[in-house]
Amino acid sequence: MKSHLDIAKEAEDRKADIEQLRNIPEDLMLQVKEAGLVKLWASKAIGGGERSISDVSTIIADIAYHNGSLSWIVGVTGCSALFSGFVDRPLSQLLFEDPHAMVGGFAGPAGMAIKVEGGLKVKGRWSWGSGITHCSHIVGGVMLVKDERPHGSAVVFFRPEEIEMIDNWHVTGLKGTHSIDYQANDVFIPDGRWSLFPVQEPQVDSPLYRFSFLGALSVAVCSVSLGLARRAADEIKSLAQKKSPFGMGRPLAERSEAQQQIGMIEGQYLAAESLLYRIIEEAESEVEQGTCSKETKARVRLATAQSTALCDACVRQAHRLAGGSAVWDTNKLSELLRDIQVVTQHGMVSAGNFKTVGKALLGGDVHEMML
Repeated sequence: MKSHLDIAKEAEDRKADIEQLRNIPEDLMLQVKEAGLVKLWASKAIGGGERSISDVSTIIADIAYHNGSLSWIVGVTGCSALFSGFVDRPLSQLLFEDPHAMVGGFAGPAGMAIKVEGGLKVKGRWSWGSGITHCSHIVGGVMLVKDERPHGSAVVFFRPEEIEMIDNWHVTGLKGTHSIDYQANDVFIPDGRWSLFPVQEPQVDSPLYRFSFLGALSVAVCSVSLGLARRAADEIKSLAQKKSPFGMGRPLAERSEAQQQIGMIEGQYLAAESLLYRIIEEAESEVEQGTCSKETKARVRLATAQSTALCDACVRQAHRLAGGSAVWDTNKLSELLRDIQVVTQHGMVSAGNFKTVGKALLGGDVHEMML
């Protein structure tokens, strides 16, 4: 069985194939599943790793250093494994007990579900189905409707054959994630294959499941940006030793302006890394003792949004400093810039989170389940 780093390095070597496919090849995803990388946050009771938030964040960042698309799929589908700590044991077993089980999709309530005898009748269309062509079950977030009025939200777990996958992933970055749309038209989901969402109290007594569910997702997304930024800082330092801008004689590494910018890039990365892991450490210490407070959940969301913004600045500045060398698609800094632009658009780390967190820290009415 390969390590996560070996798999990530192979993904980097096969980047051209991945971007042409707009997806991770099946044989590479099989290695990911066999290494347990999409079940790191699954309950030990059903064969998962039940690893800490900080451990998995480091693994996601390590993979992103080599290939952003693979890291994204490992991060966001791996986050779905947290459901194993919140849903009833039979559903947890159905979703995750198979050694090659993988669950992904979009949990936001983009669909509609009507209660019928024995289950739900579901229709809707969802976006950002990252990696779902490799999944054994696919998440769809729905509004529960009764008497033509919404009364809560839930997630359903489709089998792949129950949905239509829409091959529309033609994008700027994270090209290999195949984050396609998918839709369902009056699909019957039996009781036992859906659950209320946002999640309520965990069913498994473990510090991992006392951590914020949405906070863990934001950590996973932010961790991708952390790996991209680390690679950008290393790439520009390497390039600076060799690149002599036309007509300037000395390499970038000997020019004071470049030295200053590289110092700033390194500082931005270190600030992002230090902030993220300090806040994760504080939250993990708290959940070891009991539940995660609303303020701590807000701080996790703040840290992931702020760290992602710092990583974005790091990659952009490295790309600019590289000049004309970085405009080619084959240049690593160009790839990193494309990928970070997509990461920053994810709702869990985008700029809107600062408003939500600020409101919560000021005592405003922010539902704790949304943190």
